[in-house]
Amino acid sequence: MEPFNPLDPALAKNPYPAYAELRERGRVNPSAIGAHVLAHYEDVRRMLNDGATFQHQYVAQQKQRGGERVEDEPYFDYFRRMIFVSDGEHHRRLRKLVAKAFTPRQLADLRHKAERIASELYTVGARNGGMDFVAEFALPFPLRVIGSMLGIPDADHAEIGGHATALNPVLEFLPMPPDVLATANRAVEVLAEYFVKLAEERRRDPTDDLFSALVHATEDGDALSNEELIANAILLYVAGHETTAGGTSLALHSLHNNPEQFDHLKQHPASIPGAIDELLRYDTPGQGTARVIMQETSFGDHKIEPGNVVLGYIGAANRDPNVFATPDALDFQRDFTKARPLTFGGGAHLCVGRNLARQEFEIAFTTLFTEHPSVRVVEKGCVFRDTPLMRGLKKLPIEW
Repeated sequence: MEPFNPLDPALAKNPYPAYAELRERGRVNPSAIGAHVLAHYEDVRRMLNDGATFQHQYVAQQKQRGGERVEDEPYFDYFRRMIFVSDGEHHRRLRKLVAKAFTPRQLADLRHKAERIASELYTVGARNGGMDFVAEFALPFPLRVIGSMLGIPDADHAEIGGHATALNPVLEFLPMPPDVLATANRAVEVLAEYFVKLAEERRRDPTDDLFSALVHATEDGDALSNEELIANAILLYVAGHETTAGGTSLALHSLHNNPEQFDHLKQHPASIPGAIDELLRYDTPGQGTARVIMQETSFGDHKIEPGNVVLGYIGAANRDPNVFATPDALDFQRDFTKARPLTFGGGAHLCVGRNLARQEFEIAFTTLFTEHPSVRVVEKGCVFRDTPLMRGLKKLPIEW
């Protein structure tokens, strides 16, 4: 039997049949890139929650991904300082400082502006009779929202927004082609230069935005170093829009393929907040994540030695039939009291921006279905991204 290939282009379009086959094969499966693959809910959940056994070990992972000289790449110096790949005490320290800036008040203050941004973007599409949901809403909406939180003027997104999108492949575990790597390196340098200047402004003249809060955040006399500040500002800007863009496009495509549920949300937009977890379980934007084994561990009879990499498929776990009944059905009555989807990760690395993401989903679809209930998807124009772990669509035409 051929080893599972995480690079198979078919996974980017529809990975779920392959995940079902993985679960049937066994608890742990070999892969064509050397990583051990996990596809069962309990195994992926354990990987996410056990930070002592399963760590990011970013340097080791990136060397496996890009070779020994990967540390010379410009992107590496920034990404290794980011909260989402840090481990242990270093991660706890960064998270405390970053979380001080991610307050409920920030979200409450942001809601009205986010609603206005959503309405503006849809109004332009309505005047034209339709729009590419990805290019004209799914990408610019969360970019402008997180940009607003960070204090980035709307006019600046035209200059730096495309560079944030160019860093999407770096968030993957999979190898990057030379042209993609070169574009990512250039993008991270442009973004770093922008945030260095913005940090200087916020130090001279503090404001009430998220980036200013990061600049001035302290915990027991500790603060982010300048390098940590810039790296994590880039992370918030990139991850703060890429997963939401992917998730909203997937959700709308899922509704298109489930017309009864689509009609239900159009007729009852107040039920959208309760549908978000199921939409993200059904088709998950962050399909998988990798960890390095720190001590010998077992999954059933399968032992894995320290130093090996495991690739846990969150998208597969979210459709595990041993946990979610009829997992391939989109069911807004599904009960998550016994087991929740792993969409936002788990353990110490539970997504710090999950409440923002939920709010953006709610606003995106409440605004669309309230103001434009006749919306429909044009299936023949839909194109999926090429990145199988950071799942989403590159084109999703809609009409009114």
